[in-house]
Amino acid sequence: MPDEPPDPAQPPAAPGAAAPEPPRPAPAGAEELPQPRIVEARRWNVSLVWLLPAVAVAIGASLLVRSVFLVGPRIDIEFASAEGVEAGKTDVRYKEVVIGKVQSVKLRDDRKGVVVGVRLDRSAASFAVEDTAFWVVRTRIGVGGVTGLGTLLSGAYIGTDAGVSTAARAEFKGLEAPPFVLRGEPGRIFVLRSFDLGSLDVGSPVFYRRTHVGRVVGYTLDAERDELAVRVFIEAPYQQLVGENTRFWNASGIDLTINASGLTLNTQTLASVLAGGIAFENPAGPRKPAAENAVFTLFNDRSGAMALPDGLPVRVRMVFDSSVRGLSEGAAIDFLGIEIGRVTSIALQYDPARKRFPVEVFADVFPQRLGAVRTALLQTSPTPSGGDAVALQQLVAQGVRAQLRTGNLLTGQLYVAFDFIGKELNEGTLTVPTARGTLSEIQPQIAEIVEKVSKIPFDEIGKDLRSTLASANAAIGRLTPEAQTALSEVQKTLARAQASLDNLDRNVTDPGAPVQQNLQDTLLELQRTARALRVLADYLQQHPDSILRGKPADAPIPQR
Repeated sequence: MPDEPPDPAQPPAAPGAAAPEPPRPAPAGAEELPQPRIVEARRWNVSLVWLLPAVAVAIGASLLVRSVFLVGPRIDIEFASAEGVEAGKTDVRYKEVVIGKVQSVKLRDDRKGVVVGVRLDRSAASFAVEDTAFWVVRTRIGVGGVTGLGTLLSGAYIGTDAGVSTAARAEFKGLEAPPFVLRGEPGRIFVLRSFDLGSLDVGSPVFYRRTHVGRVVGYTLDAERDELAVRVFIEAPYQQLVGENTRFWNASGIDLTINASGLTLNTQTLASVLAGGIAFENPAGPRKPAAENAVFTLFNDRSGAMALPDGLPVRVRMVFDSSVRGLSEGAAIDFLGIEIGRVTSIALQYDPARKRFPVEVFADVFPQRLGAVRTALLQTSPTPSGGDAVALQQLVAQGVRAQLRTGNLLTGQLYVAFDFIGKELNEGTLTVPTARGTLSEIQPQIAEIVEKVSKIPFDEIGKDLRSTLASANAAIGRLTPEAQTALSEVQKTLARAQASLDNLDRNVTDPGAPVQQNLQDTLLELQRTARALRVLADYLQQHPDSILRGKPADAPIPQR
C-alpha cells in the first residue's frame, strides 16, 4: 500500500522521540472509517471575590434609578428658628401624609435665621410652586385653643398648604404660625369695617345665636379710610346664614350699660369674655346669601346693629350757657322719648360780647327715625326739595328746643332732649336753640326755699317744744299704774326693736361684720384662683409636655 500522507491533526514528533507506531492496515474488504477529532472543553472558573462588587454595583444602580425616578426636587425653607427641626428625622406632611424629609439645617450667612433643606418625594413635586406655604407644627396655646398636641409624642414636623400656581420655586419663606384658613377649606371669608378693634385678635371666635360658627383670620388698618378691616372666616355650612343684610357686632367681654333705661348686662360665652368675639344676626325678612369678601359694618353692640336703617345724618349745632358736666360724646339725642341721634363733639367757646364761656355741642341727627313725622314735615315745608335738614328746621320753627336732662340720677349722666319749649327761631344755619336745663331751673327755687327756711324762728319753736315736753312729762307722772305699766312695756318693746336694729347693723353694714368678712374672703379666693390659673397657663406654655407626663418632682434640697 502506498504511503499515506501525514495526518495534519497529529502533532509532529519531537526530535529523538520514538517513531509513532504506523497505523494498522484495514482489513481487506472493510470500508475506510473517518478518524475522530478530540477537542478539549474550556472551563470558566469564577471566584467568589467578584460577588461583593457585583452586589455593590446592583445597589448603586438601584439608588441611581431611585434618585432619577422616585426622588422629587430639593427646596430650601427659611425660618426664624429651627426649634424641633432635625436633619434626617423631621418629616414634611400634607394632611398628615409624609411628602418629604428634612435633609439639612444651617444658619443663614447673616445669622438672622435658619435655612432648612427639604427633599420632596417624586409624587409631591407639584408642591414646589410659588404660593405653597410651609410652617413648623408645634404645640401652641392661643385664643383659638390648644393645637399640635400630637407633636408631644411624634415630635415637630413641617406642615404644608399646597399652592395652585404653575410657577416653580425652590426657595420659600416659612410661616411662624399656621395659617388660620387653609386653601380649599370649606367656608367663606367676609370683611367687617370698624373704627375700634376692641379686644378682638386673630383666632377670636364668631358666634351665631351663641354657637361657634367661625373665627377672625386677620385685620388691617386702612390709612386712607382711617378704619379697620377685620377679616372673618365662616365655616361651612354656616356661611349660608350670612346674608346681604346681616348685622355684625362686637361681642367681646361683658357689656354693662347704665343709662336712663336702667342697668343692662349682655354677654355671649365665656370664650368671648376672655378672648373677644364677634356675633351676627339677620333681621326679619328674606335673606339672600352674601358673596365672598362681602363688606359689612361692625357695630359696637347688638342694639346699634339691629336698629332700623338710619339713612344719612344731619349735623346740628347747639350752644349751652350752663355747665354740661355729665354730657359725653355718644350721649343720646331724644325727641319725645325716641332716640334720633348721638352727640359727636363737645367744645368750650368764648363769647367776647357777653364775656361768657358757652359750650358748643355738635350732634348727628337721623331724621328717618322720625318716620311719618318726617314725611308730614316735608310735605308742609315751603321747600320740600331741601331734604332732611328742612324737616328739622320745621321742628325748630314749631318751638322745638334742645335741653339738657338727667338720664340717670345714680351716675349723673346727661342727655339732650328735643322738646317744644318756645317759639324763638334763629334763621340762617341749622342751629337748634337751647333752653335752660331742669337742674338750672331748680336752682333759683332752691335758693328761694332756703331764704324762707332761714326766716323760721327756730329758737322760739325750741322753747315752745321744751315747755310742751315738760307738760307731757307731768301728765305722764299723773297717769294710773296701769297706763304706766303699758307705757313701760312700750318702752321695752322699742328698746328691743332698737337692739335688733343695732344687731342687724353690726352683722351686715359694719366693716367687721361676718357678711362683710365672708364677702372679702370670697373675693380673696377669687383672686387666688385667677392667679393660680395664670401661673398654670404660663407653666403649660413653657412646658406643654407636662399635660401628658405631669409635673416633674422638685429637686432635692442639698444637705449642709
